[in-house]
Amino acid sequence: MLATAVALYARAQFGHLAYPLLWQDEGETAMYAQQIRDYGYPRVHGSRNVVYEFGTNVAQGVKEGIDAYIGTPWGHFYCALPGLLWAEGSADPYVRTWRLRLPFALAGAAGLGLLLWAVLPVERGRPGRALAFAALYFLLCATSISLQLHLRELRYYPLLALLVAAIGRLHLQRVVFGALSPARYALAVTPLLVLLWNVFHPAWAAAVALLGLECGIRAFRARGPGRRAALRDLVPLALSAALLAPLFAFFETFAIAGELARELGLSPRLYAENLGRTLVHFLRHELLGPLLVTRIAVLAVDRGGSGDARAPSRRVADRLSLFALGYALIVALNPLAYERYTVVLSPLLSLAFLLDAFRLAECLPARLAPPRRRAARAAVAAAAAALVLASLGVRLPELRGRLAELRVPYQGPVDFAVLHLRARHARTEDLVVATNYENHPLMYYLGSRVIVGGSLSNIVRDRELVPDVVIPRRRWSRGLDELGRLLEGGVFERHGLRVADLHWNNIPALSRSPLVPDPHRFRTASTGDASRQLVIHERIR
Repeated sequence: MLATAVALYARAQFGHLAYPLLWQDEGETAMYAQQIRDYGYPRVHGSRNVVYEFGTNVAQGVKEGIDAYIGTPWGHFYCALPGLLWAEGSADPYVRTWRLRLPFALAGAAGLGLLLWAVLPVERGRPGRALAFAALYFLLCATSISLQLHLRELRYYPLLALLVAAIGRLHLQRVVFGALSPARYALAVTPLLVLLWNVFHPAWAAAVALLGLECGIRAFRARGPGRRAALRDLVPLALSAALLAPLFAFFETFAIAGELARELGLSPRLYAENLGRTLVHFLRHELLGPLLVTRIAVLAVDRGGSGDARAPSRRVADRLSLFALGYALIVALNPLAYERYTVVLSPLLSLAFLLDAFRLAECLPARLAPPRRRAARAAVAAAAAALVLASLGVRLPELRGRLAELRVPYQGPVDFAVLHLRARHARTEDLVVATNYENHPLMYYLGSRVIVGGSLSNIVRDRELVPDVVIPRRRWSRGLDELGRLLEGGVFERHGLRVADLHWNNIPALSRSPLVPDPHRFRTASTGDASRQLVIHERIR
């Protein structure tokens, strides 16, 4: 059963990994990996292209003097370098994409496995139950379409899943299972927290705040040696902050965060809207609904002690649930409440649900006479299965869509544009391409000089160039006027491609919002309607 569950999940996450080609954010990762290859760090201005889409204010995301990008930490850019070097061995854009994404997808899958390993000690001594638990966990992961889609990306999300899993396992080993000394815990967790900041700094802030709060609560409740032991667990949190202090200054972390909060209008109302969207997403696309039911049932039924006296499975489930809640509350402070910021919580909810269901199957029948216990366990299992099936019923459109996508790979506007230009031009690296969105993937796949872009960060110099190709992305208003002026300055041949001009090549997000008006598409948006097609204008020489 376990092998079948793992195979189903592997097929769901790794199937057609090469499709579609990179979208804008993934293209940024690939291009900054190229800059690292050429310059040793993510430099903004390269020999041919400007790699920058952080915003219209270039001064905000660029470190003057060395011309380094500081809009985000660099962890995922450096992690993309091995895949980039491997991808350079092929000219096929799909082979290159597969080689770029594979290390990240493997990291995400390793994170899921590490989380499972972290909680399995609660089933120590019961191998049959442990195998059933593991199989059910991977089956639940195989039904989380949002999780699969994000853990396939050439972005920080799979790395975040791996690091959170590693830190979580060490924390449970220390606090719940008592298998780590304070010194070993500090030595192991400190570098992981430093890496976590370099991958996604809001996650570091959430982890430090929540782990610190838990240490404080344990210290408050304990006495004598127990209090000192709890306080010693604050050491890795403080050490990571001290080690990261130079990076806080280099990346201007607090200044940029403050500027973004002012520009985007962070307010109590926006914070509440962010939380609301997160809640709706996890109710609609994840197991939050079933987990809430089992949480309430466990709190009502399981009265076997409090604090450290509770069963290990209950203590682990409590921590996973509270961490997920606290993480969501903290990350919602980011004015940009993208789904990808919280996708790491999906496996935590699945594990907490299973732990609660298994705990109910233990403690509820224990109150009954022996002849009725087997029937009670079967009733608990049936109720848990019904909750999952109800959740899957809500997610049925996405499940069907993902199955369709696994049968017939999706292709988006970037796929069609790259294949079209590669078929018509023997040396795409000699082209000057003007577009107002997804300029980074075009830079990567074509090797062309790509101008304008969405941030207009180099527009004064771009206006001096004569483009060979103009690709207006009509869903994005910024930069369209600039492309119009470029088209007026020459004679171009119009090519309408049989794909809709969408917002992006594709995006892993499933929940529609003001930030994501066009969620993930499972089928290629083919169209013969000229008014909807992606249009490429090529200069007539």
